[in-house]
Amino acid sequence: MLKFLLFPFAALWAIFMRIRRYFYNKGHRKTCEKPAICVGNLCMGGSGKTPHVEYLINLLKKNQFNIAMLSRGYGRKTKGFRFVDASSSSKSVGDEPLLLYKKHVDISVAVCVNRVEGMNKILEQKPETDVILLDDAYQYMPLRAGLSILLSDYYNRYTEDFVVPAGNLREGRSATKDADIIIITKSPKTIPTIEERIILDKIHPLPHQKVYFSYMEFGNITPLTSKAEKLPIDSIKSIVSVCGIANPYPFLEYMNHRFQEKQQIVFSDHHRFTKKDIEKIDKYFSRSVQKNCAVITTEKDAMRLLDSEWKKEIETLPIFYIPIEVKFHHKYKEEFEEQILQYVRKNTKNS
Repeated sequence: MLKFLLFPFAALWAIFMRIRRYFYNKGHRKTCEKPAICVGNLCMGGSGKTPHVEYLINLLKKNQFNIAMLSRGYGRKTKGFRFVDASSSSKSVGDEPLLLYKKHVDISVAVCVNRVEGMNKILEQKPETDVILLDDAYQYMPLRAGLSILLSDYYNRYTEDFVVPAGNLREGRSATKDADIIIITKSPKTIPTIEERIILDKIHPLPHQKVYFSYMEFGNITPLTSKAEKLPIDSIKSIVSVCGIANPYPFLEYMNHRFQEKQQIVFSDHHRFTKKDIEKIDKYFSRSVQKNCAVITTEKDAMRLLDSEWKKEIETLPIFYIPIEVKFHHKYKEEFEEQILQYVRKNTKNS
């Protein structure tokens, strides 16, 4: 009933966004003189953009390309263009760019709301750059990427959703026509062939579009605090799961399956931790009946926890984080990687 009541407002927003995209596509959109790959989605977050960007980073690094990653730096307290460096914090550049920089110090990571300005400054200050990865830039119309990748969560596909406020889409499904690649993310490791066909029929890709399926794999639980380093992971009997991400379900589900005694605290996406939050986490931790209890969070939340003003209080808790990694189903992996490398190689020669 609520969706029905909100549908007229959603329809108006969808029309506005469709007209906006149409006039930008018909008018002048800045293109990059170097290969540029956009990774984005239609929904309001939670499709796995950061791990897919990291997948591209690893692929391109392995093939000896000089990479720059440009993000708006969502949630940062600063303005304008800046490179991420060793002195950066999640408050100055955002948690996702900081996370990628810490894991890949050999690439250029920059933030700028104006992607055209950001792209120009990267090429001006880092002329050796071969390829630019544009994180969450599918709705940034002034800039046209050479290759656009659109992500859609397997369990929350855009084909089954509505435009805000009736649903969770930033714009209507007609915007998918600008994508070169559509990736169905967070899918099961094994998908029945009939299920793939049903999804492909609903997406109805255009002749120039390729559709791939990927899934998330959790890595090793890693100590974040000094107290966590003293607690053997195999001895953990009870956990407090803490997260502030757009779609916490996969993380919480994995924790629920792995540990018998569990508690969970869920915050909003990109949540900034306060002293009251740390006290709440400590309260949950203290009421565990098991001896070896630990706090486990996501890799992105770990960036914000370390940057909080309450680092001293955080260090009193055994806090761990768990990284996630994107994997492509075997039948899609080689074709996807070859499509990316062919695009970059061809346009690197022409740039």
